[in-house]
Amino acid sequence: MFVWNFNRQIEILWLDEDLALVRSFEKDNRWIFFPPICRTPDKFKQGLTHIKNNYPSALVGGLSKDMLAIASIEGALYLYDDYYSEYIYDPVELAEMIGGKFSRKRNLIAQFKKKYSYAFAPYTDEYLQAVKDFLYRYEQEGGAGEDFDAILYALNNREKIDLFCDLLLVEGLVVGLSIGTISVFNHAVILFEKNDFNYVGSGAVLVQLTSDARYRNCRVLTRQEDLGLPQLRKAKLAFNPIEKERKYSCFFDNATIQLYHLYLASFEDSRDYVDFFFLHYYHPERAFGVQRDGTIVSALHIIMKQMIYNNKIIDMPFIVAASTDQKYRRQGLMREVMAKTFQALIAEGQTIVSLYPVNPDFYRDYGFVQYTFTRDINSYAKSFECGLEQTSDAALLARMYDKCISEYEGYVVRDEQYYTRYMNSLWQDGYVFELIKKAGEVVGYLVRKDEDISEILLCGEEKPMHKDLDTTDTFMPHPDGDIPSNMIRVLNVEKLLLSMSFDRDTSFDLRLKITDIFVNTNNLVLDLSVQSGRLVLSRCDNYDFEVSIEALTEALFLGRGDQCLAFLFPLKKMVCFDKF
Repeated sequence: MFVWNFNRQIEILWLDEDLALVRSFEKDNRWIFFPPICRTPDKFKQGLTHIKNNYPSALVGGLSKDMLAIASIEGALYLYDDYYSEYIYDPVELAEMIGGKFSRKRNLIAQFKKKYSYAFAPYTDEYLQAVKDFLYRYEQEGGAGEDFDAILYALNNREKIDLFCDLLLVEGLVVGLSIGTISVFNHAVILFEKNDFNYVGSGAVLVQLTSDARYRNCRVLTRQEDLGLPQLRKAKLAFNPIEKERKYSCFFDNATIQLYHLYLASFEDSRDYVDFFFLHYYHPERAFGVQRDGTIVSALHIIMKQMIYNNKIIDMPFIVAASTDQKYRRQGLMREVMAKTFQALIAEGQTIVSLYPVNPDFYRDYGFVQYTFTRDINSYAKSFECGLEQTSDAALLARMYDKCISEYEGYVVRDEQYYTRYMNSLWQDGYVFELIKKAGEVVGYLVRKDEDISEILLCGEEKPMHKDLDTTDTFMPHPDGDIPSNMIRVLNVEKLLLSMSFDRDTSFDLRLKITDIFVNTNNLVLDLSVQSGRLVLSRCDNYDFEVSIEALTEALFLGRGDQCLAFLFPLKKMVCFDKF
């Protein structure tokens, strides 16, 4: 806490001499509390109760399984938090790296020691500039730099807080840095650890040398959490932890707790996945529900995505987890939820809303239209023998996605951050991402757990063949597919039309009557014309053509409909891989 307080707002409240509460102000204007610091289980409960009563919207993070055993207070929801679960190691194993499970690490260490003239030395102030140069190189080569200030602050105060600070050097150049400590419980704790990946084996050498020199006699060694970074998770798993100690976070907000239990009762998703959803996707302002007898019995959640449409990036609210308590079904409650959702989205300026339907007929009643399609991958005429390689490289997946959807008019934007969270969500249920290779070249990827393929993306219309790959009942999003998939709904037709652009030589003038049985503000009569590539709208009384909101949506996103609407047709077809 001392180290990170250098660039974060950390506050401590002493309720009495035996109980302290520590909090940090995080994104979304929410307080994040550490577990109460205290002497007894009763004081621990007292600390949680104080947070619940005074900061009900706060989150308490970093709770261990032992803490949960004494933290049972009324009105609290405890969720497994994979991002902050800690990797625990045997320090003797890391110091010696004996056995088959460390064979690859031993090979890397041998390569490093054979190739480089190296030294392992404790940090002193004379190395300060060399460390700064190392951190600069680290960031320039793609490493994260959020912790650099905290690292330098730790080095400057190492003796005050009993830190071990060690350097790995090659010919005087810093290529590795490790900062750690030993707790009063004789637990080794690695606070910071970085190495220059250009020096092959430097990471393994750094871990072995620090474990041997500093932590061999400790009970256990923690290298802390992976923060949901797939590459970091892969690196920590590669050192063979004896366990990944599960950590938990705690909610007190009553509405959140009700929404959680409704979700859990309505779907077959695993508990770990639902916990992940509520910690990393859920937002209280993006959840809409209706109550009966003081309890939320019907609800849905909005995940904000972005879509390329008409050569622009537009917001695309995406509905997930729409459900109604079984005792309250067939009473029109979801209609109330949808109306509340649409009203809120329109008020904040959204123009569309989308979803992936389990039952498409159910959503047609609310004006949704299916705008993308899939195709059975086994219908592809050509095939190729492929290689499969598991990956945790979110940036590579994002680049592959951009390559494969470049020819489409409309698609969901997926960047590195998107894939990082996507990988972590599926990781909760054991799904992995694998690159599909053709003659050594990456041509796509798939997401699967054993034989269950959740998603497949390909740059081309050839079926991949592999001895471990069963593509039965595997469907690929395809512009010429015959199986409907995602649906879309126009919320604010006037604003959406005004955002469109056209070729400067486009010319038309049409008086259009639009009818919408669910969103009254879309019931309009508009005079549409183009001036210098921009659409000009004006309200009018008479009209040349009448169209429902569903038919207009098909014209805008599918390129289907009466030829008088052809000027609104997209130039290319749409595609969507998102299901949640």
